[in-house]
Amino acid sequence: MRRPLSPILAKVAEQELNETPDRIQQDIIILRVWIRQQPHLRARTDDDFLIAFLRRCRYSLEETKRRIDRYFTYYNLFPEIMNNRCVTQRLLDINRLGVCLYPDMPKCDNRTALFIARFGHFDPNLYMLREIYHFSSMAMEIVALENDYASVAGICEIIDLEGVSSDKMRRFDKVFFRKWWNWLYHCSPLKIKEMYIINMPKDIQSTIMFLYNVLSMQVNYPIRVLKSSEELFEHIGKECLPEEYGGTNGHMAECIAYMEDLLNSYRGYFEQDCRYGTIEELRHGEIATYEAEFGASGSFRKLNWD
Repeated sequence: MRRPLSPILAKVAEQELNETPDRIQQDIIILRVWIRQQPHLRARTDDDFLIAFLRRCRYSLEETKRRIDRYFTYYNLFPEIMNNRCVTQRLLDINRLGVCLYPDMPKCDNRTALFIARFGHFDPNLYMLREIYHFSSMAMEIVALENDYASVAGICEIIDLEGVSSDKMRRFDKVFFRKWWNWLYHCSPLKIKEMYIINMPKDIQSTIMFLYNVLSMQVNYPIRVLKSSEELFEHIGKECLPEEYGGTNGHMAECIAYMEDLLNSYRGYFEQDCRYGTIEELRHGEIATYEAEFGASGSFRKLNWD
């Protein structure tokens, strides 16, 4: 049973995502039939999972199929992140580091959900960066299923670089980061709407600004480098930020506990992850079907894709 959206979110979903409640179940059925018809594809078909991808693709069936295919193709292309996704004690320990935070309620004024990444809060001698992203991929999938603000209104991401040293940057794997960025931009069911970079140490400024310039040319959302965390107040309401950032949205410890509860509740979900992926030897060429282009009722559905 799908969760009903709040009136505000329902309006956002209708105006920005082309969501029509009466048509959702029909779209889900179309996707399930299509998945069964793909000999190479082993994909999840539960309602919430498919709805998250439909929302990410603004209910273009054609783009939703492509994104789902890419998502499960990355089980083969990006095994460092997409293989062995199980809720282990080490995964819970990574969550407790507070490197990636996912505050719950309340939300920002612009209704987007908030993510905070603090890469200075883990010891690279104890944890590899790919372990952090491995955790993040699982957490983001859970958020896509659990947080309607995230799946409907998108993500506002804060990159806090406090504690990131030049030594950590020397260990930075650019090839791995490029694969992660491609997964995030082309596969993830969540849409980033804006990004803020704060607390950038001087000794890594040139490296970060290089990445900033590269990423700014590749994405269609604003990436802003702020001189201080206080500047966040000009862009994000205090009611959205945790108290450690001068806001009123609880403490970081509560964000960590919130995600730990979710991870534990999704143990069975991720134990099934080994069933999914693609068998490339069985892949046929992609064929655009009538309903993929125009929908089951013939209504125009091929949208201008961002």
